[in-house]
Amino acid sequence: MKNFYSIIAFAICITSLISCDAPQSENGPVTYRNMTRTTTRINNSEGYFVYNVKTKGIGKPLGMAFNDKNDVQLQAAQAIGIKPIESLKDAFSITKPIVEISSCDEYVLDSLTHSMPYLIPKAASLLKDIGKAFTDTVEARGGKRCRMIVTSVLRTDNTINKLRRRNRNATEVSCHLYGTTFDISWRRFHHSDSTYIMSTEDLKNILGEVLYKMRADGRCYVKFERKQSCYHITTR
Repeated sequence: MKNFYSIIAFAICITSLISCDAPQSENGPVTYRNMTRTTTRINNSEGYFVYNVKTKGIGKPLGMAFNDKNDVQLQAAQAIGIKPIESLKDAFSITKPIVEISSCDEYVLDSLTHSMPYLIPKAASLLKDIGKAFTDTVEARGGKRCRMIVTSVLRTDNTINKLRRRNRNATEVSCHLYGTTFDISWRRFHHSDSTYIMSTEDLKNILGEVLYKMRADGRCYVKFERKQSCYHITTR
């Protein structure tokens, strides 16, 4: 009988973990109550724990908060960016400065299939500042070190054409042509500790908090891309 009650108690404990407050839905606002959430939940399909990170939220859905249209971002990109190039060899004719970026303490550069790792200095600086603010915030909220993943950077006319063959929604006149624009995934993050996986929803919303502040400070335009699972960001 004692063993029977022990099993029941264990089942209740597991049930409470599974049913604890889940992160917000993809586009829903995060409320202040999330600041007190420190529980973990079990991913039953994979069999590991997912750890929650405290979030403040921005008071509105991400799709509503970050909806800077392409024409707005394009105007900013054309004003401060480079002249679009067809291939890497054309980079020798660029008159405005451009710098190469790579994975660092602030972010991880994804395997780029349709872009090249170059940005104008102002955009490269913005990217580092976003990455540092994100990693610092996650650690300050009780999480472990985690870096955001950059999925797209400078594109050429050739890479745009290749991308359009795969994705009909890819715009022909892209802000990525000017070295001012980059995409950051909100679905994937780089966890330094593989045994401590944090909630993707929480990390996505913390990154949203950082971008909301950067945007309010007049440093960038941001579009929350649902289908591409990224924040599309253009330097101002």
